[in-house]
Amino acid sequence: MCAAARHKERVQPESMMRPAISLPRSPESRLVLGVLMLLLLLRTGAILVSPLNLYADEAQYWRWAQELAWGYYSKPPMIAWVIHGATAIFGDSEAAVRIAAPFLHTAAAGFLFLAGRAMFSAKTGAYAALLYALMPAVTLSSSVLSTDGVLMPFWCAALWLAWRLRGGAGLVTAAGLGIVMGLGILSKYAMLYFLIGLVLTAVLDAPMRRALLSKGGALALAVTALIIAPHFAWNAANEFQTVGHTVDNANLGGELFNPENAGTFFVDQLGVFGPLSFLALLAGFAGWRETPEGEGGAVRWLLCFVLPVLIFILGQAVLSRAHANWAATAYPGASLLVAAWFAGRKGVLWSSLGVNALIAAIFLTVPALPASVTHDIGIDNALKRTRGWDASAAQLFAEAERLGATAVLVDEREAWHGLDYYGQDRTVPLISWRRYAGPKSFAERAVLENGKDDRVLVASIHPRLRPMLRDDFVTFEPAGQIRIDLGRRSNGCPITRVFQLYVATGFAPPKRTANRASVYEGREEFPEPPCPAKD
Repeated sequence: MCAAARHKERVQPESMMRPAISLPRSPESRLVLGVLMLLLLLRTGAILVSPLNLYADEAQYWRWAQELAWGYYSKPPMIAWVIHGATAIFGDSEAAVRIAAPFLHTAAAGFLFLAGRAMFSAKTGAYAALLYALMPAVTLSSSVLSTDGVLMPFWCAALWLAWRLRGGAGLVTAAGLGIVMGLGILSKYAMLYFLIGLVLTAVLDAPMRRALLSKGGALALAVTALIIAPHFAWNAANEFQTVGHTVDNANLGGELFNPENAGTFFVDQLGVFGPLSFLALLAGFAGWRETPEGEGGAVRWLLCFVLPVLIFILGQAVLSRAHANWAATAYPGASLLVAAWFAGRKGVLWSSLGVNALIAAIFLTVPALPASVTHDIGIDNALKRTRGWDASAAQLFAEAERLGATAVLVDEREAWHGLDYYGQDRTVPLISWRRYAGPKSFAERAVLENGKDDRVLVASIHPRLRPMLRDDFVTFEPAGQIRIDLGRRSNGCPITRVFQLYVATGFAPPKRTANRASVYEGREEFPEPPCPAKD
């Protein structure tokens, strides 16, 4: 056999000879297709019957979707585009805002099946797709619309297409890889971890290096750059709002060594990937794996897309903080690794899937439960951010009309977003108070004008901020309060959202200085009394 033929055989394994997409033939493939369709049906149904209000971020994305752009205050544009398309078809209901979520995750699991089939076997691809689809984080993300949910189908498609490119696929695959990488970056900047993974594979894996240095690799990167260019041009024209907010999220201005956060990070990941799934992943890292499928080039290749994310977010957690979902992009690849490592130890896989399925059943059931049941089982506190915004908006804007207010001012970004969505028919402007010199959130973009004697209805949630808020006005008179019932805590204490109301005139805020907040420390106005626990 000539050298060229041997080279072609080496970089084009049998899995790459198959058609890119074909109907499932194996029992495992048919099983995963059936499970994914069942999950899609259940998750879509749960969204349609859910009584929960939009949470603040969803309401923010809905507001962005009212005006299409190449970028927004804190996120790239894809999530707003998705909501715009869904609400254009189904209206502005909560279900319409969320309806794309289960479809996006189903697509992601489908691409992961294709990746696992190409790298290992249809059986491994099926297990990987199920591990992903039943992840606790995916179950939760299938009931709300988040940037992670929008990103995942592009990430999973990129894994599959990059592996095909490694195996010698042509320019169509390369262009497809460029498209999904570009759309992934337009979904969430975490897609940039994928580019880091590509660089590592180019360093460590000769077939991937040849693929990326070929015309196909150049085409993929060129298409990616072409797709994301308008977004970064928008950023440049808008003071790099999205990029700047992403940097701010790192929170590197405080004490930069918090080793106790490492333990919190690992506990959080048990909840993201699933308790047994994450422990199996750690066991695989340590070399405790049970199948020949879990060795070789595909595993080393996948590690380039898993380990950098986990290491980087762990480092971020130790330096400052890290939200549990920040490592989410590690888990499509991790699903493939666990499926390959334990293909010969099905007890590990089925136990992991069983635990995650139980968690998924709880997540699907709880949001649809009536308030009387959630009171009894003590989970009202977990649902409070998605309750009562419709009642809050109705009562607050009715009070503004009664008092002849010319604007409503709130001191909490979540309150602004909830009131913005559920007060769409309001007749007065809704303003989010700026505590600092410049805006710290999208809600704070609009401001009251200095020197105005308009009657502003101030609706304050934070007792400790009220003295500072009072000093921004010439007059600041109490006008009662609005109390919204959100349920009960496990100790029987009521959960309420309290808006302390004031009628204020003469907005004339003093200069915002770095130490201004310290002047007001220890001063609160109308703090909520504590609720004693039941005996």
